[in-house]
Amino acid sequence: MRKFDKNRTRLLIICAKKLITNKLVTLFTSYGYFVDYVTTRKEGVQKFLQHKQGVVIIDADLLPRYPKHFFNLFRTNLSNPKILIAAKPEQHLHLYPYLNNGVYDIIQVPLNFENLDFILRRLVAHDTLTARYEFLYLLVKLSIISLPIWIYFVVVITLKTFQP
Repeated sequence: MRKFDKNRTRLLIICAKKLITNKLVTLFTSYGYFVDYVTTRKEGVQKFLQHKQGVVIIDADLLPRYPKHFFNLFRTNLSNPKILIAAKPEQHLHLYPYLNNGVYDIIQVPLNFENLDFILRRLVAHDTLTARYEFLYLLVKLSIISLPIWIYFVVVITLKTFQP
C-alpha cells in the first residue's frame, strides 16, 4: 500500500442505491478520503469494526426503526465518529431528533454539491478543533499530574544549593 493511501482519512458509505453511492464515492475520493462502501447495514457494521472509519454516511432507508442502539454501536467502538445521514427532504423532519443521538448532520438527496461541500468543510474544521482541544487538554492534564514531581525537584535542588 502506498504511503498516500495510509494517511488518508477513511470514510464509510452505507447505501443501497448505486447512483447515490457512486456520486458520493467520486466526490469524497476527489476530496482525498479513502472511501469504503457497502450496501447493507450488517456489512456496514462489519466494515466499521474492521477499519473504524472516522466518518460514516448512512442512507436513511437503511436505518433501523429505533436507531439509537445502532448509533451507540459506532460510538462504542470509536470515541467520536461523525455520522451523516443521506435523506430526502421529506424525511428530514423525521430525522432531526437523531441529531441528539450522535448524528452529525443530514445530507440532502438528491445531492446538492454546494451544501455537501459546506458540510464537509465544517466537518473537517470541527475535527481539527476537536483534535486540538484534546491535545491541549491532555497537555494540561499531564502538566498538573507532574507538578508535584517538579516541585519536589525544585525544593531538593534549592536545599542542596543553599546548604552550608
